[in-house]
Amino acid sequence: MYVDLFSCLMVNRLWHDNSSRIIWRKACFEDTKDDLDTFLKFASALQGLPQLVSTPTTTNTYYPSRSSSISSVSSSDMIKTPIEYLDDSEYLISDKIISPESLFAEIEHRTTIQQTPTTTVAAAAAAAASASAASTTTLTTDDDDSSSSYFIDPRISSYRNALRVLSIRKIKEKSVNDPLSSIGQNATNLQHLDIYICDHFSNEALYPFLAHQSLTYLSLAGCHNISDQAILKVAEYCKRLEHLDLRACGLVSDLSLSAIALNCPRLRHLNVGRIRDRDKVSVKSIALIAQHTQAAVLGLAGCDVDDTCMQLLAKYRTTGLERVSVNSCFKISNQTVYAYIQYCPNLSVFEMKECHKVNDWEAVAELVERKVLLTLCDQQSRACSDWARLRGKTLDVKAPLK
Repeated sequence: MYVDLFSCLMVNRLWHDNSSRIIWRKACFEDTKDDLDTFLKFASALQGLPQLVSTPTTTNTYYPSRSSSISSVSSSDMIKTPIEYLDDSEYLISDKIISPESLFAEIEHRTTIQQTPTTTVAAAAAAAASASAASTTTLTTDDDDSSSSYFIDPRISSYRNALRVLSIRKIKEKSVNDPLSSIGQNATNLQHLDIYICDHFSNEALYPFLAHQSLTYLSLAGCHNISDQAILKVAEYCKRLEHLDLRACGLVSDLSLSAIALNCPRLRHLNVGRIRDRDKVSVKSIALIAQHTQAAVLGLAGCDVDDTCMQLLAKYRTTGLERVSVNSCFKISNQTVYAYIQYCPNLSVFEMKECHKVNDWEAVAELVERKVLLTLCDQQSRACSDWARLRGKTLDVKAPLK
């Protein structure tokens, strides 16, 4: 479809504007060499820079640093967090990164310039010259001591405003953070951000995306450098968040998840499944998620949750709960199954692989009769089949599609 739209860009301004909104709405990049080069060019284009970056190992950078004028910002004044979690100030933004507050000022300044009724590029340049250093349009390279000024094409603003979905998957380059930060600063209306298994993606690269307060979908699955510091900022700036995927983010704990619960009431999907660091996610935060959000899908695989936690979740979410994963949650027993039979008539998926304390197969059979999709390990499947065979029954246990 997009190929057919390219020619529309050349017809006139109206056709260009309408077709560019569609073409620039969604951008996806995979872990291939061609996609990496395209991603770097995309970041340059969105910032309005000359597209001189062609390889991830180039020595010249065209993502100007704004770190010199940034001060520390505390989130304790703005995030509602249980008092027992406020023991330290680890979630201060470092003075070496750009803060959301500074980005707000820059965005407001850019909007003012764009709305100024100037008719020449020179007039726009005069307005930009009087702005703060954070909004400068001067470009400097390492191999040239001279500076060259450039002016952003007015069409770039429409491209920035059009971008709604950004997906980056399995890009392992260490240089990924600079272009991502650049995109974050300029993607003013981005709603859906999916960064999947990018080993070097950092808290600092995430912050610019938060400043616009437009995200409703955030997936950082497999980004193991993301910590509580970043998720506390998500809670502060993304009040309309509906989807949060933090699988394998071992540095995220009850501290920031509690803040998410208290500040993101629209949250419907939360996945904090993990293999390690299970003790960092417990009933402390999940109980708050149950009480204060609209959680319908919860991924808790490998977390330190027990029957008390799951019973609270069932009682608070009742008919709103649709999918639950407690794979490898070894404290889960029959009491959890009973609670979901009693309180959650709309449950459609229940994953309980390796939960060996669940052994009441009659209760499990009731879930099967309700057409609930179940995930069992081989040992559980055999035990369930043996129970049914001894009673002359046949249980058609179906697993959810992945």
